[in-house]
Amino acid sequence: MRIVVVGAGEVGTHITSHLSAEGHDVILIDDDEVKVRQAEQDLDAMVVHGNGASLAVLERAEASGADAIIAVTNVDEINIVACVTGRTLGIPRRIARVKDNDYFAHRSGRSMQRVGVDLMINPDLEAALEIERLVSLPGATDVTDFGDARVRMVGLYVDAKSEVLGLTLKELDRKYGPLPVTLVAIIRNGQTLIPDGDSTLQPEDHVFLIGESWLMPDVMGLIAQEVAPIKNVMIIGAGPISRHLARHLVDHKIHVKLVELNQAKAEMVAPELDKVLLLTGDGTDVDLLRSENVEAMDAFIAASNDEETNIMSCLLARHLGARKTISVIRRSNYVPLVHVVGVDAAVSVRLSTATAVMKYFRKGEILSFAQLKENDAEAVELLVTNKARAIKRTLNKLNLPRGAVVGAIIRGTQVIVPRGNSQVFEGDRVVVFALPEAIDEIQRIFT
Repeated sequence: MRIVVVGAGEVGTHITSHLSAEGHDVILIDDDEVKVRQAEQDLDAMVVHGNGASLAVLERAEASGADAIIAVTNVDEINIVACVTGRTLGIPRRIARVKDNDYFAHRSGRSMQRVGVDLMINPDLEAALEIERLVSLPGATDVTDFGDARVRMVGLYVDAKSEVLGLTLKELDRKYGPLPVTLVAIIRNGQTLIPDGDSTLQPEDHVFLIGESWLMPDVMGLIAQEVAPIKNVMIIGAGPISRHLARHLVDHKIHVKLVELNQAKAEMVAPELDKVLLLTGDGTDVDLLRSENVEAMDAFIAASNDEETNIMSCLLARHLGARKTISVIRRSNYVPLVHVVGVDAAVSVRLSTATAVMKYFRKGEILSFAQLKENDAEAVELLVTNKARAIKRTLNKLNLPRGAVVGAIIRGTQVIVPRGNSQVFEGDRVVVFALPEAIDEIQRIFT
């Protein structure tokens, strides 16, 4: 496919890198000369200097024959106009990154579709949804839903006191009975390992499990410390992410304290957060955190616009006794580092946005996907087609690539934890974890 990406920031380059790696013909457009030069060096794509909302620039980039345009600059209006201009050129699929909630109002949303924007993706909302999933599973570092939320992939760190340490996966099955999940990956010392029956878990391994959603808390308690449900939460910052999250938590009977540095902003958002305790102050003020009993917080979420402030406030909260800390960050290269310095989980607004774009763009036989924050490994949910070579064959006879493992099979309302003798049938949905070099082969096997 021929795809136009407007915006060579972190989101645009991330999307371009993935699409070009999958064999698509990508045209990346940006009006910043520095970003253009960097993209030309780093990416396997045609890079064009200019305003991606300009008809002349799009024509110069030969965008008229493109199959899709994805506009992800930091300016909503440029993204919207780029899609409108793409429509005049006959580009059939048009996606815009849009931050202003006014564009998502019912009448405005319908107007956007009429003028040419097929899908608007709100980066703040995507980040808030990711935090919601993390809060729903207190011990998790990553949570992704598949199969209409019946199946989850969960990341967590192995506790130093876990009773599974030193046991191979085969021994775990014998001791506890067949586990109702599949352990699909172990990240150890920066390397992603696909485990087999002889693999053992070590303290501080970052492991990923795939299984039926409702069973996850019990299995997580076996590997990490058992964590009680969250009842009290403190949020730093009163921006869109925090407000969406606070409303969601209150609706789920969770007590929320929200701390905002700017007095005027706190007063402005107070009417829409009438069930939230709003405080004016600095999230890095130790005296404030102590006075508001941060040690009693089941979760501490730093979601201000300053990522250094977010990380620092999380470290202080953790030091003072908060049970789980989550930091919102802007730069995705910070993600692998936050646990090293002592933050439990990080949410990258840009990575959340890029993932949302790719989910829409890949829809079809790929029903959903998630990318690990540490690397390019993916979990994909695939619809098994009638021409797939996997049909009616057991998994142990499919010659799966070494860098891949089937995590779950969804058949109607049934979720199957796969074993070597499990079979796949047309219409099944399979959730597969794969390293980058195995993804193409996985798609050929199952679709």
